[in-house]
Amino acid sequence: MDKKIIREKLSLFRGIIISDATVIERALGWKLRTYFFPKTNQQASDFLYYIIETSHFSFDKKISLYEQIPYFKKLKQYSKIKSSLRFVQQLRNALAHWDLDEKMSNENEIVICNPNTFKRLILNDEVMEKFREHEKILLKAFGWEQTLKEKTGNK
Repeated sequence: MDKKIIREKLSLFRGIIISDATVIERALGWKLRTYFFPKTNQQASDFLYYIIETSHFSFDKKISLYEQIPYFKKLKQYSKIKSSLRFVQQLRNALAHWDLDEKMSNENEIVICNPNTFKRLILNDEVMEKFREHEKILLKAFGWEQTLKEKTGNK
């Protein structure tokens, strides 16, 4: 098997998932901002830029804050949103930190491995489709339909 093809495919998966997870994280940050500050003003901007969008307020912390807000817990789609957020976060973290297992990989299934636990994850078209479904759920739930339309070509 050509190792170059495997590495290129992993780079493609990494690029798409990490990039799109960043968009989802920003959408979540915006949702949190509008919850605490429904009207756009200086306080709202300061909250977003000096608290929500700092390196100290990680994706995990944003998700945890979302999970603790009673208003969101009452929403019909809360459990689906929470599940989608955690799926995206875990997949993004794996792609950012895990290593390629070239021996276990092929053109159709890229295998990455956690260097600490040796847990493996198979990346393939099915995983990408699952990621896209979670992304769609989240962008809709957070009011980022325009971004979703742009990504999917107005489908």
